Amino acid sequence: MANFRNARRNVKLTNREEYMFKRPKASSEGLSLRIDSAILNAIRKEALQKDISVNTLLNQIAKQHVQWHSHAAAAGFITIRKQSLMKLINRLDEPEISNIAKEISKESKDFVLLLRNEYNLESVLDVIQTWIRICAYKYKSEIKSDTELHIIQHDMGKKWSFYLAELFRYIFEQLEVRKVDFDTTENTLSFLLHNIRT
Repeated sequence: MANFRNARRNVKLTNREEYMFKRPKASSEGLSLRIDSAILNAIRKEALQKDISVNTLLNQIAKQHVQWHSHAAAAGFITIRKQSLMKLINRLDEPEISNIAKEISKESKDFVLLLRNEYNLESVLDVIQTWIRICAYKYKSEIKSDTELHIIQHDMGKKWSFYLAELFRYIFEQLEVRKVDFDTTENTLSFLLHNIRT
């Protein structure tokens, strides 16, 4: 705790950095399990391909389960092929897409509370980042003194960029985030949060 106080004295942290910093440091403990040989061999092969240890891969799988998969079905998420979703959304015009995003945004609070036990900008961004990892989108974020930039490369077309921008815009409005700039391209959405210090 003393180190946290010293860090606060010497460096001004953004709200997002404080949210990440205040998380309790993960401790670990040993566990003995029996895993089906075919599954374990597949895990070993995947770990080798990713150039990580089996332990690291199993921890990633467990983390994704706890942070997402264990609640996703209850929240209405299903697995759908990217191409199917693109074909569906490309049949809609922008006002229809915006209306869908607005309706979906109304359910975001319950889902974020279910996953993170709190509903604020930091927990919402944390859930967004978890979802991005689950989707295997390319992603980059950059936190500066009073701005926070997020770039999501989804490779799903302009209308998906528009949908995500509208969804996040409605969610940020619910959180009373005053200044957010969105930029969409054919395959990328970026958004810049301003004045993120309280």
